[in-house]
Amino acid sequence: MPTPPVTPVKGATTETPVSSHDQSNTMLFDFSRIDYELDRARLIGSGLWSSVYLAESLPISPPPSSRDSLTPPSTPNRHHATSVSSVVAVKCPARPDAKSVFEHEARILNHLHSAPRVNEHIVAFHGLDPRNSNLVFEGVIGGSLEDLSGRLNVVTELSRHLEVRQLFPGLARDLIAGLHFLHSMRVVHADIKPANILLDIVDTGRQDPVLRARYIDFSASFLLDEDNSKLNAGATWDFMAPEQLRIQKELNQPTFASDVWGLGITLLYIIVGGSPYKAACGTNLFMLREAIKSGDPLGFARMDPAVDKRLKACQDFVDCCRLALQKDRERRCTAEGWAEWLEQQEFETSDGASSP
Repeated sequence: MPTPPVTPVKGATTETPVSSHDQSNTMLFDFSRIDYELDRARLIGSGLWSSVYLAESLPISPPPSSRDSLTPPSTPNRHHATSVSSVVAVKCPARPDAKSVFEHEARILNHLHSAPRVNEHIVAFHGLDPRNSNLVFEGVIGGSLEDLSGRLNVVTELSRHLEVRQLFPGLARDLIAGLHFLHSMRVVHADIKPANILLDIVDTGRQDPVLRARYIDFSASFLLDEDNSKLNAGATWDFMAPEQLRIQKELNQPTFASDVWGLGITLLYIIVGGSPYKAACGTNLFMLREAIKSGDPLGFARMDPAVDKRLKACQDFVDCCRLALQKDRERRCTAEGWAEWLEQQEFETSDGASSP
């Protein structure tokens, strides 16, 4: 296991702190109020730009207020005001050039957190740590949608079917509503996949606890009206829309429509138990590319007899996915239209009841 980064020194900055210009546009993690320790943190994920650790948060007695001592034009640093959970997820740069990617992600998160009830749709962001450029989030211990799919693949086929019937309606509603929220904020996620969706249990107080799904990882995201040509991160092939593999730049850039496709494949992933292209393409990247360009993930998924049975047993869920999996992006539903369609559906769950 990689060695965790050094725990930041309280009250100090690293050699490459976030610039004051960046601070003015970014939520900063208020380490004077609560901090974290990485020495005993657990690595929970890693990628091209980052390593993510689950760490305990450490409450710190707040210093005396200095608000009265400030005189114009002095302005206090901007900090995130929401409460911090007892466990935090700390996203640490994995390479020197990750700093700009982190600052970009922090700006996207800053924009999203200007909306009310944002944490119903994305994992809460506590701010960018100015000492080391780490991004600090709410710690979510329920794992990812990818983890859930893996667990479902090691139980009996009957148990798996019953679990999928029980879980799919709620997951679909959470994720489609979340995508509608992102698009209403003019944000293209650009990398929707099961690994970028975290799950946790929510006690509503009115019924049994429910599983909630929320989005993470906005390193590839951008505002619709901004130039995204210089972004370094990209999507994952299995979840890319057919047009994204075209040569023409005006077609292959991420859009709201490609986000919808990515979520359609993600929901299909739950039913199938993995990538819909796996049976036909295996690890052959050329075949995978051509399969994606064909725009027929359901056809490729059905090449596996076991998967074909799963699809036939969940035809209502497949119909939900099909709305997003139109090859022609002009015919593909919008997130808003998809959410409106879903409100009219009643899915039968594993206990025979209907899920509104």
